[in-house]
Amino acid sequence: MFGEINVGIITCWYKNMSMANYSYNLIKSLENHRSVHVKIVSSRCFCEREKFSGTKNFLQNDRYKLINFPPFVYLRPTRRISWIFYTIVQILLHSLRGIVYLSKCKSCDVIHYQLSAHSLGILPLIPIILVPTPNKKIVTSHTIDKTVGLKILSAIYNRADKVIVHSKEMKDALTLLGVHPSKIKIIPHGAKIPILYHKKRTKISFFGAPIRQKGAFVLFEALKILKDKGEKIKVHFYGIYSASEKETAYQRARELNVDDCIVWGGRLSENNFDIKMQESMFTFAVYTEPVSGSSILTRAMANATPIIATNIGGLPEYSQKFAVLIPTNDPEALARAILMLKKNRNLRTRLGKIAREEALKISWNAIAEKTLEVYFDVLKH
Repeated sequence: MFGEINVGIITCWYKNMSMANYSYNLIKSLENHRSVHVKIVSSRCFCEREKFSGTKNFLQNDRYKLINFPPFVYLRPTRRISWIFYTIVQILLHSLRGIVYLSKCKSCDVIHYQLSAHSLGILPLIPIILVPTPNKKIVTSHTIDKTVGLKILSAIYNRADKVIVHSKEMKDALTLLGVHPSKIKIIPHGAKIPILYHKKRTKISFFGAPIRQKGAFVLFEALKILKDKGEKIKVHFYGIYSASEKETAYQRARELNVDDCIVWGGRLSENNFDIKMQESMFTFAVYTEPVSGSSILTRAMANATPIIATNIGGLPEYSQKFAVLIPTNDPEALARAILMLKKNRNLRTRLGKIAREEALKISWNAIAEKTLEVYFDVLKH
């Protein structure tokens, strides 16, 4: 057995963002073990400008190390900024970001990188993996970042000590890309288990940014189908999204004449998120692109809220016992699922009960134990 373990977790740390919530809950449960000490390393990214401008948005914790980067890291190609220049700047700056991440974790036994996108994508990971240091290096791959090409991605993952994924589907996808199966460990996305307030469930809610990838536009089309049939359904939208994301979604809803079916609820505190979830008859995880795991799905499970989910990525592995699964990009199927759940209270109650039972199996304490096993395993070698 090992004595004390120092772990550097490199992650998003913006309040209520999915990645930050994931890492916060994992860290909190890891630190229930007195032998584990965690250093949190994060950095500012385009979310600071796009979604959190003018407010203090980082989770409160005196131990996190925040890396500042110049604003031109968020340049976008224009007539004056060519793709070549843009690409070179991005590679250089994100590589530098990775080197700084590495320097902040140099005293840690294990460096645990949470790979998602942008400042936590594959580019900053490259120097972390390639620069020889005594640290053990673990990547949790929440998504497949194809920025540098699949061959380079697989080569980087194969150099890591371990790659954590949230579903068998993601493991199979990485294996097909050339990542050795022995490198990959499946650990489900954890679920924070809240108190059940026994709220009256009267709403239909969508949690997350109202963007195409998360199925918002397909939902608008389903609402139009229902409205044309005389079934006007109102959906409450909650989440963290930029003004431009909301405007694009609103314009699409207005084009389909369902803007009067949308109630904009904005961002929520953690506690209010659970309350709104428990006020919902059901919610949605209707992604149009494969995801390994989903915080919306696991939070719905924990709040005993039935869910309509697309049958892609890792979603069926979590939800086949309690979700209504539909094909992706199929508004007709989504419309039928909405109407079925809305009109069948007994079905909603049964699915919600099963969802809660499944959530208890993947509590954050259970996920922390599985993560600790990975730390111990890599430190042995």
